[in-house]
Amino acid sequence: MTALVKHSAPGPYLGFSLQPVRLCYHLLSSPSDSSVSLELLDDVAIHYANGNVLLEQCKSALSHNALSDWSEDLWKTIANWLAAVESQKVDGRKAMFCLYVTPPKSGKVSSAIHDATSADAVNLLLQQIKGKLSKKAAPPKCMPHVQKFLDVTAALRNQVICKTSVFSRDVDPIQPLRTLLAPTVPDGSIDVICEAAIGMAQARADRLIRDGMPALIGVAEFRKSFHAFVQQNNMPGYLASLTAAPTTADTKAVLTSRPMFVQQLQLIEASEAQQLRAASDLMRTSGDKVKWAAAGFIYDDTFKDWEDSLLRRHDAFAGEVKDLHSDKPEVVQGRLIYGRCSVLEVPIGSRTVPNYFTHGAFNDLADRQELGWHPEYKALLDEEGKA
Repeated sequence: MTALVKHSAPGPYLGFSLQPVRLCYHLLSSPSDSSVSLELLDDVAIHYANGNVLLEQCKSALSHNALSDWSEDLWKTIANWLAAVESQKVDGRKAMFCLYVTPPKSGKVSSAIHDATSADAVNLLLQQIKGKLSKKAAPPKCMPHVQKFLDVTAALRNQVICKTSVFSRDVDPIQPLRTLLAPTVPDGSIDVICEAAIGMAQARADRLIRDGMPALIGVAEFRKSFHAFVQQNNMPGYLASLTAAPTTADTKAVLTSRPMFVQQLQLIEASEAQQLRAASDLMRTSGDKVKWAAAGFIYDDTFKDWEDSLLRRHDAFAGEVKDLHSDKPEVVQGRLIYGRCSVLEVPIGSRTVPNYFTHGAFNDLADRQELGWHPEYKALLDEEGKA
């Protein structure tokens, strides 16, 4: 199941692409009466209450210099902004523009663009670009985007370039988030909380997009939810969920691959809805176990003791069902055992767990064949394995 829990796997920026990281940062740092969007006007955009907007293009430049003088990233971004204002997709009078690049990169042209805050400075930049082009034996690959910069009217060029900034100082784009949260979050938990915050922001944006709506999130509403999460996480009696619910496509993919816990459910003729819920809960439980352990919230020995208590409960239910319902088919007996286990919420020590966690753990134990639902699950699984 580890390979299936994509959201718990390590990767760039705590496993997220750059855009959700910047979305989260702006949701936690922008004015409370503003909103932040993902892939609406640009990669990310801040929509201020007075009608102004800040468009941010985010570039991860781990293997190249996105700010070199003839960078495709740089000039395509400038050309797109010019086109957005020219087409009135964006009101140039109310728009500001930011090119965010990580890790730190630099270039003479990008620095000149950043520093050009007046019409005279933009005209000087224009002459510099023309001079650089005249000295090149062949036009650069980005020439179609540069041509857009050369061809637009002076008024349009000034409107965009005078309000363009280039920001490239963060070695790690998570660091600004850590800095924001450091005053209220313990050092040992800060990456876990950052990951949870980014996941919350991305999940909200994804949900809006799936519903056919713009991915536009209110800052005040997001902060309210995030603060509630942090407060829960800091409560000694509560283990907060750190893993977003997987998509229906992800859970259906799990059913298609028929891991052991799914085979166990099929032995008792569990419905597809029950199997989908089991897959979702197991994926979230597996993700939370990894993250809680990494943050030092829970230790392996604690998990082992807790799982032992689940096995004892399962055995007790199985004995009770055998005593009271031996007249029923074994498939029905298995569903009765599963039904009783599926609604349990068993604390870890004195700490309450999310409502899906115990159910997910039972399915994890079934996946490892430490328990089964059908009274004859071992023999039946052996037969299936030999078939």
